[in-house]
Amino acid sequence: MKQVKILALIVIALFALLLVSCIPGTGQPTGGWSGAAVRDGIIYVGSRDGRVVAINSSTRSQQWDYTITPATGIYTTPIVDGDLVYVGTYNGIVLALNTSARVEDLPFPQARYGEWEWYCPIENAKSNAIVADLAMSEDALYVASSNGRVYSLDKGSGDENWKRQDIPVLTENAEKIWNSPVIQGNTLYVSTFDGHIYTLSAETGQLLDWSFEAEAGFASAPVIYEDIIYVGSFDRHLYAATIGSDVPVWIFPREKPAGNWFWASPIINEGIVYAGCLDGKLYAIEAKTGEKLWEFDAESPIVSSPVLIDNLLIVGAESGNVYVINPETGVGERIKNRENSDKPTINDQIRASLCAHEGLVYVRGEDNQLYIVDIGNKEVSQPIPLTVEE
Repeated sequence: MKQVKILALIVIALFALLLVSCIPGTGQPTGGWSGAAVRDGIIYVGSRDGRVVAINSSTRSQQWDYTITPATGIYTTPIVDGDLVYVGTYNGIVLALNTSARVEDLPFPQARYGEWEWYCPIENAKSNAIVADLAMSEDALYVASSNGRVYSLDKGSGDENWKRQDIPVLTENAEKIWNSPVIQGNTLYVSTFDGHIYTLSAETGQLLDWSFEAEAGFASAPVIYEDIIYVGSFDRHLYAATIGSDVPVWIFPREKPAGNWFWASPIINEGIVYAGCLDGKLYAIEAKTGEKLWEFDAESPIVSSPVLIDNLLIVGAESGNVYVINPETGVGERIKNRENSDKPTINDQIRASLCAHEGLVYVRGEDNQLYIVDIGNKEVSQPIPLTVEE
């Protein structure tokens, strides 16, 4: 258990610099690794200066933007459902923005009416920051907070359905929940920095009997495939465990740990696990046995999960390079920068999640610009600024 505590402290220390930067003179945290979501021809993305931006995918111009007040970082990728866009913020707020309000009805052009706001309680914790993506079911949103709690909110009203107050924690620093909850059926699965996967009732929030415990904390959110849960750990392994069992089916790699943490959640397709690692490798692993099929070296940490599009794997490396990889062979090709082929694909680092939609991949760079990668043509668009348009 000592290892768990040490790893949790290391995580807090190393990622504090990534999680918080400040607007000069305000002391307010901004930044974030919000990815993009696409619905009905509109791209929604959180900017690094604390705004939710809507972009017309045809004209690639800003439709509207919503400034969060006070200014704060956005680490969650927007969820679009009907006329509402949901987003969680670093200052502990969940927003529901109405996308159907007409511009001519708004008090000023660059805005959208907020349908509702919900404020996450501090509850004697140092922070109530929402870093993990929200999860959504038919009727509810699920929110994991840095105060160590999980909340369920009504999608229509924002009313609190229940909150989880008794998830055990080992130390004050280990209680943060930065991994998104995962829903299967009526059960919610939550992985934590203290090395547990907890199960909760999605309807009541009650802590259920089964949990899984490892020696080290879990770095990634869990992924479920055919009743097996897959999750990355700070001990530089990927775990596969049958739901209901206390013993892992396998741990990858078998011989020795990987070169770094499996921070991003893996994806699974047709019985193959594709796991990006901070050691710069993308590993293809047989889901049932844990056998490595191949590895691809992106030569830079892989912070966000890969995506599948047109039967191809797309991987974004922290260096800014985007790769197209054959999922059967592991052979990949780097997409070149539109201005200088010797430079990375986009002009800054990639930490936000990738969004794949109709042959295109949307990538938000750390330079606060949105890039659109055409996978078929292996081309990247002119970057779209997410700054305020004058």
